[in-house]
Amino acid sequence: MAARMNAQAELIPTSLGNLRNGDRALIVNVGTSDPQQNARLAARGLVPGVEIGILRGGDPLLVSVDEARWAMGQKEANAILVDVLNRSKKSLFGRFWRR
Repeated sequence: MAARMNAQAELIPTSLGNLRNGDRALIVNVGTSDPQQNARLAARGLVPGVEIGILRGGDPLLVSVDEARWAMGQKEANAILVDVLNRSKKSLFGRFWRR
C-alpha cells in the first residue's frame, strides 16, 4: 500500500476549457478539424508540448503562453487537450462567491 501511495499520479488529459483561474497545464493535442484554425493556434504558440497558464476561466478564456496573453472562445478551448500540472487553490471566499 505504501508503494502505491508514493507512485506518481497518472495524468489524464482534459480539455483546456475545463480549467479555472490560476491552473497550469501542458498541451497534449490540438484537435480542431479546421486546418486554418490549427495554423492560427500554432502561430499563437498553442502546440503540443507547450506549458500554458489560465489567467481567467470562462468564456472567453484568457491564457498565457510564455510572455503572451491570448483570449479564446469556449468551443476553441474545448478542442485543446491538456495535462493539468498545477491546480490553483481556491480561497474560502472564492468557494462561496462565484462570478
